[in-house]
Amino acid sequence: MLSLLRSIGNKIYQHAFPIYRPLYAAYKAGADRVERQLLRKVLFPGAIVVDAGANIGIYSQFLSRCVGPTGSVHAFEPSPDNFKRLRAATRALPNVHALQSAIGERSGDSELYLSDTLNIDHRTYAANGNARRTVPIQMVALDDYFKPGHRVDLIKMDIQGYELHALRGASRVVADNPGIKLLLEFWPYGLRHAGAHWDVLIADLEERGMMIRQVCAEGLIQLRRDSVDENPDWYVNLFASQDFDAAEHRLASGEKYHC
Repeated sequence: MLSLLRSIGNKIYQHAFPIYRPLYAAYKAGADRVERQLLRKVLFPGAIVVDAGANIGIYSQFLSRCVGPTGSVHAFEPSPDNFKRLRAATRALPNVHALQSAIGERSGDSELYLSDTLNIDHRTYAANGNARRTVPIQMVALDDYFKPGHRVDLIKMDIQGYELHALRGASRVVADNPGIKLLLEFWPYGLRHAGAHWDVLIADLEERGMMIRQVCAEGLIQLRRDSVDENPDWYVNLFASQDFDAAEHRLASGEKYHC
């Protein structure tokens, strides 16, 4: 059933995008309700945010509202088709800087392995030995993109298993910003096929002094390692921060938010 819905969604994306966009936006608003509640609480006017894997700009628009006109959203999307739609969605938002590139551990030329069946499943690595059409892209390390000492308040990543590589390319940025928050898709299957392992990603975050929580319907909970599954359909979102207690308090509190 899930694969059928994805197939239908991709056909609507390809042939009836004006219908697809509001449907997908409504789906994300419901499916990511807790993630959005968390972002509303930890972000503030003037915040500097990275949206890695920005896709067609649904989250970039949301983040734009959260950081306000004095903040900025740096939205990275390597897919040519998705990037056109990202640009169209954010053209009237001066606080969103859209860049047609992938995020990784190095800067330079690379390739994007395109999915013919799902516009959110393009990858920066060979996909499980399956033949995919490729297009040349630029990859950038966040350590190269941001100058030393540049403030970054939050990095949101949804890059199909390439998160560990991207974090390694952001080591200085994270070190320069001890208050930084991370919201990451955690997809062990994708991590493995990208040449990493999920427990190495967890260890990397812990070595940076970060506490890690899984985002679920009840809020933020301890990630149970024995529940992690490498099935291709299993994934969760993780929230990581050195200042975790303050973030957890904001999520649990009834304080009002501005976006």
